[in-house]
This record gives sequence, C-alpha cells and structure tokens, in this order.
Amino acid sequence: MSLPNGLEAISGAHELHDWFGYWPSFHDAEIMRLDLNRHGSSTLFVHTWEMTDKIDGEGFYVLDKHVVVEFMLEDVSGLNLTGFNFQNVIFELSIEKKEEGFLLDLAPCYGLAGTIEAKNLSIRLHPGKPPE
Repeated sequence: MSLPNGLEAISGAHELHDWFGYWPSFHDAEIMRLDLNRHGSSTLFVHTWEMTDKIDGEGFYVLDKHVVVEFMLEDVSGLNLTGFNFQNVIFELSIEKKEEGFLLDLAPCYGLAGTIEAKNLSIRLHPGKPPE
C-alpha cells in the first residue's frame, strides 16, 4: 500500500511508511513535545508504535516498532489547539495537503488536540521508546 494522497511530497513520509509497512493512524499515540516558533521551524514530537496480536504475561497487548516521529513544520499559519495536559494521547493524526501547505489534525482522546496549519512539512524518525 502506498502513501495517502498528497503526502508523497513530504520529506520523510516514505521512511515512516516503510517503518511500519503501511501509513500509521497514530491511534493512542502520545504527543511528547510541541515547540512553536513565530518564525521559521516549529516541531511536534509524537511517540507511536504498532500493536501486535500477542499478549504479554500481564495480559496486555505487545507493542512493537516504537518510534518518535518528529514533524518539522515550516511557517505555521494556523493553530487551533485545546486540552493540553500532563499526558496528551490522540485518537488519530491525519495530514491533509492544502493549497497553501499542510493541515495536521490531532483527533482528541485525552489532552492536547486540534489542528496545525503550516506552509511546509517534513518528517524525521527517532526509533525506539522515548526517554522517560
């Protein structure tokens, strides 16, 4: 399966797709950090993984392919965020190509949610679990 429509121009999108073998939904992913700058680059760090069908000794699903995805946002032009909390879990993260750039939609679950619009977007992967 290929990248969602409009995302092939994002630097790092193919690497994210290849990490999982599909484009992730970011279901139950955690926003680790959001750095906003008035000019230039802003960054969003999201820890996500793949849930397997295996169960561990404590009865929980085994999570695999942990990665922190760094979204580098150039020239943020719109922001609509709510719910920042001590833990920020999203239901889903979607990216839409717009005429003026990209729209990131952070669907609510618990904590931070909303939308971020930016002129340009690139992705960098940081394999493994984030430091506590």
